[in-house]
Amino acid sequence: MLLALSVTIASYGLLGDSAAVVIGAMLVAPLMTPVLGVAAALVMGWPRRLTLSALQVAAATAGSIALAWLLTVWVPSGVFALIPSEQLLARTEPSVLDLGIALAAGAAGAYVLVHKEEVSALPGVAVAVALVPPLSVVGISLQAGEYADAGGAFVLYLTNLAGIVLAAMVVFFLTGFVPVRHLRRMFGRIQLGFIIAACAVLVISVPLIYNSRLLLSTALDEGIVRQEIDDWLGDETTLELVALDVSGDRVDLDLLGPEPPPPATALRIELADALGEDVTVKVGWIE
Repeated sequence: MLLALSVTIASYGLLGDSAAVVIGAMLVAPLMTPVLGVAAALVMGWPRRLTLSALQVAAATAGSIALAWLLTVWVPSGVFALIPSEQLLARTEPSVLDLGIALAAGAAGAYVLVHKEEVSALPGVAVAVALVPPLSVVGISLQAGEYADAGGAFVLYLTNLAGIVLAAMVVFFLTGFVPVRHLRRMFGRIQLGFIIAACAVLVISVPLIYNSRLLLSTALDEGIVRQEIDDWLGDETTLELVALDVSGDRVDLDLLGPEPPPPATALRIELADALGEDVTVKVGWIE
């Protein structure tokens, strides 16, 4: 029930582009418990409990995506392109930074579980974990036909999942959660559990590294483009740059002001020289 409420809150918070509502959904979400159960089962070498916890996580994952899809069936087609949500879009392009956050959140969650006196930190851990919002984005994006965004959000969810499990296992191991006798008896299984968790993190790191490099490259290109636009407009211009989109070899910009912009050909030539490749430039002018 709490998971369904969390998905509902997250889905509508994402559609409304409300960070406060999305944070509220994180606080309600109960998904952290079975995820830590997976970590505990791996570090203890308990295959049956691992299977049970993994099935719970899988069922919660599928159910959350399906519910988010159903909750947004009424949303008209194409509304996401017309009214983009920053909260939604922010969860479609995961990077290596997200893996670092997941590792820290997993360690914090496991630490609080082992040290009950730190229970006051649970709300902060819940916000840091952020498992439900990416699942809501997957469902919303699938319903809207934005399959690339759905894929990106699901990679973010898997990143959080893998990072939390591995970090929690390390904390459980270091804090004496595993008795020495049990460790000696189940060493092979426990070692295998660590290998599986580490491999999962390594595999998910591949798209994260690729996406991080892509985001960095785009940010650098956008900085160059902005500088060239400033030079193209000149110091005396009354025009204001209100929108800019740099996508590969295409640059779209919108200018606001009383005077018409200079010829776009000059900007295209300068951009091609600065970026080292031919670009298509589209200039919009709003009087």
